[in-house]
Amino acid sequence: MKNRQPYIFIFVCIVTLSIAPPGVLADTSDIAPPAADETLIYVIREGRLLGKANGYWIAVNDQTVARVRNNKYAVVRAKTGLITLNLANSGSVFAATTIDNRASETVYLKWRLGDPGFTELDEASANKMMRKMKRMEPIDAPEPNNEHMAVLMNLSRLGFDLMRPSAGEPAPDNEHAVITFFRGKEADKLEFGVWSENGFVGTLAASQATSIAVPAGTHFFMGANMGTTLLKAQVEAGKRYYVLYDYGKMIGRVRLTPVSREQSSDLQGWLSKVNHVEVNASAMSPRVRGREEVVSAVVRAAAAKAKSGQADFHLLGGDHAY
Repeated sequence: MKNRQPYIFIFVCIVTLSIAPPGVLADTSDIAPPAADETLIYVIREGRLLGKANGYWIAVNDQTVARVRNNKYAVVRAKTGLITLNLANSGSVFAATTIDNRASETVYLKWRLGDPGFTELDEASANKMMRKMKRMEPIDAPEPNNEHMAVLMNLSRLGFDLMRPSAGEPAPDNEHAVITFFRGKEADKLEFGVWSENGFVGTLAASQATSIAVPAGTHFFMGANMGTTLLKAQVEAGKRYYVLYDYGKMIGRVRLTPVSREQSSDLQGWLSKVNHVEVNASAMSPRVRGREEVVSAVVRAAAAKAKSGQADFHLLGGDHAY
């Protein structure tokens, strides 16, 4: 009988190696810890067969900073402060969160396609997942967050409740016009923000309206859902103007649509079905004001492009004055 002991020993070694647990920690030894003014963020995309081929962009505030694919993780190093982080694809935001004022901290966020949002993990749980994954290569350079602004511009998605029933509508005078933004009943589970070059105008749920008094002249306003919509308003003092915040059912894009005088009969019907709201000044916390500065800068940049012919916009003017 042949001696089979060497073969048995080799077989046992192979089996033992194949079932031995991997290392306790993911290979992140080359990643420096966050500095005193930084927050280090790991975005972990848990593997799932559905959507396996799709990559997702990671944006921090107004910049797209990384990309993550199925069963991989990305590393984001951000300046500490007010951080709005979202995960998006083709203009649609799939998950978002705030990571505010967490200096010198490392944050681990997990997401799987189908999850309603991110789950923050402790270090041990995150490492257990990442040790089975590959790390994404960094993108060449941050890019403007042009198409993934839905969360930053719709602050209710981050849990900020900023509106209250209106105590009274502003009236136009010798120096000011009044613009009323309103929504129909469509997309009753979604809220959309309205922004100007100067700041936050309001958040509108379905069948709501908000009004703003502005000096005579030219102003720009912006909204967002899948992509953004830009409105150029040329207004006269003493006049009223109305803008329908329209929602596209097919692909979810929104549009700030001026209402012409020819639509006055329709307008009365629309306005009879809305509730008027206004910004609750006491809810405008420093966390909101900081984000207001970011979004206002985005609107000003879009306005500058529109003025130079580099960006499309909808025009509100004399034909829309009431």
